[in-house]
Amino acid sequence: MSAERPSAWRHPLLALGDRIAARLPPGQRRAGWWEARLWLSVSPLAYLGLRLIGRRRVARLGRFGIVVNDPMIGREILVDPARFRTVGPGTHGELIDQALGPNALLNMDGPDHERLRRTLGPLLAPDAAARIVEASATEPIAEAVERLHAGQPVDLVRLIRIITGRTTFTLLGAVPPADGDEGYLASYHTGEALLAMTVRAIRRGPRPDDLERARSLTDSLVAPGRDGWATGSGVMGRLRELGLGFEDARALVAVVILAGTETVTSGAPRIAALLLDNGRWASIADVGIARDAVIEEGLRLTTPSEFILRSVAEPATLHGVSFAQGQRVFVSLYGMARWQRLYDGDPERLHIGEVMPRELRHLWFGAGPHFCVGAPIAREELRLLFAALAPFERLRVIDRWPAAGVLFPAYGGLVVQAR
Repeated sequence: MSAERPSAWRHPLLALGDRIAARLPPGQRRAGWWEARLWLSVSPLAYLGLRLIGRRRVARLGRFGIVVNDPMIGREILVDPARFRTVGPGTHGELIDQALGPNALLNMDGPDHERLRRTLGPLLAPDAAARIVEASATEPIAEAVERLHAGQPVDLVRLIRIITGRTTFTLLGAVPPADGDEGYLASYHTGEALLAMTVRAIRRGPRPDDLERARSLTDSLVAPGRDGWATGSGVMGRLRELGLGFEDARALVAVVILAGTETVTSGAPRIAALLLDNGRWASIADVGIARDAVIEEGLRLTTPSEFILRSVAEPATLHGVSFAQGQRVFVSLYGMARWQRLYDGDPERLHIGEVMPRELRHLWFGAGPHFCVGAPIAREELRLLFAALAPFERLRVIDRWPAAGVLFPAYGGLVVQAR
């Protein structure tokens, strides 16, 4: 169990979650109940807002910006960096500039961004990502499997956080921490705190104390990378060989770390819970269904990152919807993944074994030139984890609780045991 566990599931809005779940088909009620409870415990206002506006193609929220739920419009925005930029009024660019420097991918557009993507691409291609994940995740997953075989409980949240920390050290080419798993967990929490700051900066704008704190967190996160830089190990060492300076290399590696943190640490436990709660756990080992397809459907419903932010660089009209210059656009991955027209009015069901609508394919990792640079690592971590857990046909959840102090829905613990 975790020392971080709060007094769980006591938010006053949870009764509303029960009512929402009660409207689902009988076979989906338990799963819907747990997901609603998770949302209402962690981010109730965001959840209610997303539900209220989710059936509208776009929702105009005054000075706050415009929310896009229609996947056809959303995808076109993401693949059009000339008119819809990652930097500009209301984006996270200022905080990223201050914390990571001007060459951090997330705060770049145009030729310079393309050049850095080409530099980084071979280092994170699927085969390279597989080697990184194998070096990072094999040992802790094997230990978890051994405990399950012995009938002992395993907290999947703690496991995936350790894997994330270990992956960070592998990318940095760093010497393992002296305190083992606790050091890896500390690294994970540093990345989590930095990611949360970028989201808060989007919502309220960066503040002076935010910038100083972000710089401090970045320094702490990538400090072990000095080893890799000096010895030529990890992605840090390879970037040095390719001629990048230390500051640019540390910024790129930090972005890779942050890009995969939310998808895997929030998504993996929630996907496992969805499959178990829906009685669909066996699908992860079904030879007739590709495991990647099960994972992608799990990512669709959990939607670990709820939106992607863009700034309108010049006036534009897409499918009859106008966007004004300087306007902030929230591409709602949550709304797009539940667009009812793609699922005959039933988008909340697990559509395992069915063809993913073209408009939604891989959308949780973005689209266009800013497609998530950490996606190959995130996917490989999910594959390795679920491949190891698949043989436990009678896996069950024996305890769970929501994460505390996070901006997006996540479990603080999901304890499973093999029967």
